[in-house]
Amino acid sequence: MRLETCEFIGRFMQHMLPSGFKRICHYGLLGPAHKTANLAAACAALEAPEPDSIMVESVEAFMRRVAGIEWLNCPHCGEGVFRVAQAIPPHMPRAPS
Repeated sequence: MRLETCEFIGRFMQHMLPSGFKRICHYGLLGPAHKTANLAAACAALEAPEPDSIMVESVEAFMRRVAGIEWLNCPHCGEGVFRVAQAIPPHMPRAPS
């Protein structure tokens, strides 16, 4: 479909939310009520192949596979190993009152 520039921009802007607003989708194909059944029906209708089973791997194994680095090793000497001494909880700013 061909559209004039102004018409295209107008239609495009209908999909943009003003700042401060959050998009909520509680309906349609990805609505949470029947999401699994709807996605299965859509995949069957599109004759999509079954997805591969989820491969769960550690961060260390992922970094070794993807980046080829040992991320726990010291970046300067490459031999020392970093160890967790203490976990630092995330800082959660308080909501304005």
